[in-house]
Amino acid sequence: LTCTASKDGGEWMLEAGALVLADRGVCCIDEFSAIKEHDRATIHEAMEQQTLSIAKAGLVCKLNTRTCVFAVTNPKGSYDLDASVTINTAIGSPLLSRFDLILLLLDTKDQEWDNVVSTFILREAIDDKKSTKHSKFQKTKPIHINDEEYEKTPFSIEKLQKYIAWVKEKCPVAKLTNEAEAVLQSYYRYQRKCDNKAAPKTTIRLLESLIRISQAHARLLCRKDVLLMDAVQSVLCMEASLQSCSLMGS
Repeated sequence: LTCTASKDGGEWMLEAGALVLADRGVCCIDEFSAIKEHDRATIHEAMEQQTLSIAKAGLVCKLNTRTCVFAVTNPKGSYDLDASVTINTAIGSPLLSRFDLILLLLDTKDQEWDNVVSTFILREAIDDKKSTKHSKFQKTKPIHINDEEYEKTPFSIEKLQKYIAWVKEKCPVAKLTNEAEAVLQSYYRYQRKCDNKAAPKTTIRLLESLIRISQAHARLLCRKDVLLMDAVQSVLCMEASLQSCSLMGS
């Protein structure tokens, strides 16, 4: 996940881990609660300062980890809504506080929803077999889309990836306007005064997360300045995260 030292031809060499290789990109981590204790200790610096200090086998250096960490984890057994997220996932609060957003996805037992999901998966499997069997005899027809339909057509995954890469290269980090600054500051002060389950999470990192999310939304729309609507979207995302934390009993 971070970095390791290996000996090759009598000399020590550093092999970059996922966080270092994902510099200026996105690092997706599955089973986040199962990472080693050593990686948990070093990932704090990587997420907070976006650097990784290395001192192994006589090699001392500092590597960049300017990446967005997208982590997914499962609870220990069945999820306990009365317990905190730290207890349910066995991830310490200092590490959790370094994530801008924490969202809870509960697998509730709903017979109607289970029928919809199972039917969809089964039909997809049947359609795939049919399309593979008759693919040699089928001809694709050209699809004509007018301008109005094109505007309503959602981006494909490939087009979305290209657009995000273009935005990261062409659009600099957006600057906060006075209106956006007022919204973020008011929301932060409001959360500090609130006496609720999410109050322990309202540290200075909350304000830093709000700034990052609002800047990301402005860059996504190719703007150089963070406008009022960007700040409002940041607050809405944070509210969804804090509501999840309230459901998690933290």
